[in-house]
Amino acid sequence: MKVAIDISPLKTGHKVRGIGSYTKHLVEQFRKGSANIDFEFFENPSSPPPVDLVHYPYFDLFFHSLPISKKASRVVTIHDVIPLVFPQHFSSGIRGNINLLLQKLALKNVDAIICDSQTSKKDIINKLSVPQDKIHVVYLAPGPKFKKISDKNKLSAVAKKYKLPQKFVLYVGDVNWSKNIPNLLKAVKRTNVNLVMVGEALTDKFLPETKSINNLISELKIVNRVLKTGYVKDDDLVAIYNLTQVTVLPSFYEGFGLPVLESMVCGTPVVCSENSSLPEIAKNFATFCDPEDPNNISKKINLAINAKKDVKKIINYANKYTWRKVAYETVEVYKNLL
Repeated sequence: MKVAIDISPLKTGHKVRGIGSYTKHLVEQFRKGSANIDFEFFENPSSPPPVDLVHYPYFDLFFHSLPISKKASRVVTIHDVIPLVFPQHFSSGIRGNINLLLQKLALKNVDAIICDSQTSKKDIINKLSVPQDKIHVVYLAPGPKFKKISDKNKLSAVAKKYKLPQKFVLYVGDVNWSKNIPNLLKAVKRTNVNLVMVGEALTDKFLPETKSINNLISELKIVNRVLKTGYVKDDDLVAIYNLTQVTVLPSFYEGFGLPVLESMVCGTPVVCSENSSLPEIAKNFATFCDPEDPNNISKKINLAINAKKDVKKIINYANKYTWRKVAYETVEVYKNLL
């Protein structure tokens, strides 16, 4: 069986985002070898090599990234369709809507869709009119570098490098409406904790969302308690997860919520919203909050900070999610098609 994987996300702005991380870890597993599969990796989405099956590991809703015609069986990964679930919060424009129509047309020539959660599966069925038997849920996993660190020198070096406070709570992610950063900042104000925010978009001063976040930080008078690092490589991010008291993800909606598992596998407790995919992923190993209520988020942050932590139990649970398993289940989708 010959399978071609589109690795263009590793060459674009997606490289430092979730799509790039997904593609990178999947390709790393496939390069290790898989029974009876000859993998090829290509960079031009519109010109796949002659193979039995082509896998596109991403799907842009408002950019025409998926070719309409096909010469082989096709699999596409759709991580979430949040902009279609909450269209009032995501502007697509006329060109975006045209591209969405083209993308939907291209989906009709796809043989299987992989998504990250049962939540995303339901949304894809409802918003993209895809038959449910075409959709396969394959849960993501934290990268292999994420783990509990006992080397105090390593932790100290990272703390010094980013000038981290001695005690802080952590946010890792983007600046989209769905991430609910304004209510997180209001909760931080009430909780009287330091907040470290990791993510490339958080330091992009040209983004309207980032400007709004910066204005709110000033209005709340918590400038001295909020530190934004920008993009952080996994080698340092794993140390930051180890250093924080709690990781907070108070999203209005998530297709998966990878920081939940990244934090847990480092033995760090998580506060996250009790909605969308988050209870599906975190099970009963997280402290759940109401994303609409900053007071509740604040209360749950305090609860998680002061709670007795069964670190071993948290780590053992998160370790069930591995990229080896992701690759295996992805290959099973291929085999079922061919």
